[in-house]
Amino acid sequence: MFSKFLVVICLILINGCRSEEVATYTGAVVEINPVCDGNTTEGVAKLTKQAIDIIESSELDGVDIVVLPEILFNDKNTAVLLPNTNLSYCDDPTVDEVLRSVSCAVRKAKKYVVIGLYVKVKCSMDDQSFCAYESDSTNLYNMAIVFDRNGDVVAKYRKYNLFNGRGVQHTQTPDMTTFRTDFNVTFGVCVCFDLMFDKPANSLVDQGVKHFVFPTKWFSEIPYLTAVQYQQSWAYANNVNLLAANVNAPSMMYSGSGIYGGRSGALQIIVSESPATKILVAKIPIDPAEGNRLEAQSNSNPNTDSNESSEMILFQDDLTEYSVTFLDFSENLKQSGKVCNKAICCDYNIEVSDNGELDGKSTYSYAISVFSGHRHYKAVKNVLTGQEVCSLIACPEMNMKKSCGTRISPSRVHNRYNFTKLLLKTVLPVTRMKVMPNTLSADLLSLKPNEFDFKISEDKKDHHVWVELNLNVPKSNLLTFAIFSRDYAKDIITNGAESTKMTPIITLCVLLSIIWMRYNHNVNH
Repeated sequence: MFSKFLVVICLILINGCRSEEVATYTGAVVEINPVCDGNTTEGVAKLTKQAIDIIESSELDGVDIVVLPEILFNDKNTAVLLPNTNLSYCDDPTVDEVLRSVSCAVRKAKKYVVIGLYVKVKCSMDDQSFCAYESDSTNLYNMAIVFDRNGDVVAKYRKYNLFNGRGVQHTQTPDMTTFRTDFNVTFGVCVCFDLMFDKPANSLVDQGVKHFVFPTKWFSEIPYLTAVQYQQSWAYANNVNLLAANVNAPSMMYSGSGIYGGRSGALQIIVSESPATKILVAKIPIDPAEGNRLEAQSNSNPNTDSNESSEMILFQDDLTEYSVTFLDFSENLKQSGKVCNKAICCDYNIEVSDNGELDGKSTYSYAISVFSGHRHYKAVKNVLTGQEVCSLIACPEMNMKKSCGTRISPSRVHNRYNFTKLLLKTVLPVTRMKVMPNTLSADLLSLKPNEFDFKISEDKKDHHVWVELNLNVPKSNLLTFAIFSRDYAKDIITNGAESTKMTPIITLCVLLSIIWMRYNHNVNH
């Protein structure tokens, strides 16, 4: 009798423990180093095989959903024609080989798969009033396509916010694309530059979407817009799960993928400074608010990948219009004050310890960098985005503003200053905006959420928001520590015709910039 009593007690305890387990699904993102370009038929075939090998890989066994990078398979001149069929792509021999073979591979692998590629849509099938290409009566889109476990298409999303997308159309209004899975999770879909804008990404958040798939081809720029830096900032600010898959091409500034669990931060991340293809897999909480409990249960750490023998090329932000005040820690290890730029001011209170100089090594100087206004993009002439920044940034040269947003080679850097106290405060007007903690360390990763405190309080009568960002643990390898606000209300987006005409010149300028960066990189070594 007593033994039966013990069994009942044990069953109660076991069921009680199970009820406290965090409900999850298994997600994956793949950062892919493409085997070739997709601008020829042969190249498209090789890239398709590379993607299929990944989809069918044993590394993805047990995964519910996997995301591949943006426009992985092809180029504009090799865009696939979107079929008009009621059959599964796998079952229709008339469907383009790329879509048909991917559909069949997904059916075999039995998981949800998100791909990104260039797609032509017959104007007669399109829901838009325009028809861009009279020669074959088609529109060209940068499209994300979602397959379910049977290889059937359950969602299609046409990228709305284009970045130097000459010849590619965007819809008259953004697609608000979502899909529901058999594991009871609804995902929103957005692509690359979309994450910088109110629509569709932020609007989907407002509708209650808590999970996002995000194919991207994001080139990294310091001090504020490296790939995982912005991905984690956005996921944290919105408290949503984000599955972000980037292309891997470090010599062209592309790397940085991750799985982010809302305010719990990165569940898995990678920034690869040498060419590599990497599959990231994580248990993801169905409720992002449960991320902290999940992390405690799994006790897992995000994956990172770096190689000091090769370094990622990075773009540099134009800080011309920023107010930049340098901090001379060699004179005083405690610094406090206020720096203003137009509509905002940034209060700072900082203390450091000094590790001293090291022969043969270079060290960063630091500055307070503040901005309120419009952000320009070299490759997109018809877009200005509203932005407010209150930040501490690293600069290789003291009192040289142009050096800020460049990086000392990891093999040459010495982290002289260890931040023991770092507090930033600012006040922002209430607008249609998203305020984020934006952090970056020398390994091109963001700080973990338990390493800082981020507080926002709104005075509805005064129509202002008070924001604080406070460092919780000593740090000696900081590149960026910022309050970063995307002010959507200030965005200015014009017709874009000028952008299309200027694109060849812009492309040449970008290529020359890359060549110049590589030249400087080699000279410095």
